[in-house]
Amino acid sequence: MKKYSLLILIILPFITMANTIPLEKLLGQFNEKLDDKFIALDKTELPVNKSGMYLQKEPTEQLIKAYHAFKKQYPNNPFIVVSATRNYNYQSGIWQRKWNALFPKLKNEQETAKDILKYSSMPGSSRHHWGTDIDITSVSSDYFHKTAKGKVLYQWLLDNMPKYGFCQPFSEGRVGGYNPEEWHWSYKPIAKNYLQQYKETLQQNSEVIISKLNFAGHDKIKLATLLQEYVLDVSPDCY
Repeated sequence: MKKYSLLILIILPFITMANTIPLEKLLGQFNEKLDDKFIALDKTELPVNKSGMYLQKEPTEQLIKAYHAFKKQYPNNPFIVVSATRNYNYQSGIWQRKWNALFPKLKNEQETAKDILKYSSMPGSSRHHWGTDIDITSVSSDYFHKTAKGKVLYQWLLDNMPKYGFCQPFSEGRVGGYNPEEWHWSYKPIAKNYLQQYKETLQQNSEVIISKLNFAGHDKIKLATLLQEYVLDVSPDCY
């Protein structure tokens, strides 16, 4: 028994190390186009609204299955990938543009950040960094609640996306975090591991993450608090 216990103690750290996601992958500080775990969506059967979008291979395979199932039932309804992996640099561009537009009006860093965070992530905190998350067809709640095709699509997503491994991270009923996003779906079998490691890193030593972040206002806002709220406050279905 002692021999087996000793063997477990020797092997366990190697298993843990093998399952560890590199910090740069958690924060999106890598080039997904050069990563062999990612695939270009415009090279697949999925309809996309622009070229150059990538996703990890496993969620791509499942998303293709979901797409075909939807189109078989609703051939005249759009099901289009409008956003996929967004690395740190890409997210920084989005953040900077919104900061430049809002800060001169609000003249307060924390208020500016909170306004941007209604729908856009801080660089280094987006689930889109992970190659597991996509936006489908529209990024407007009105589309999914006020148009006939949008209502059909959203109901189908709610009823069927979990069958393919996807969850809706920013649904109604959460305490804080981003506004509800009907269009945003996450491939749970992989994303839950990224989320868990991000959570553990934040709770054990948030400075490890904070030291890697550098974007407009990062040193003037309650960064640690905002990371906790906006990364971790997702639907229970995605944990």
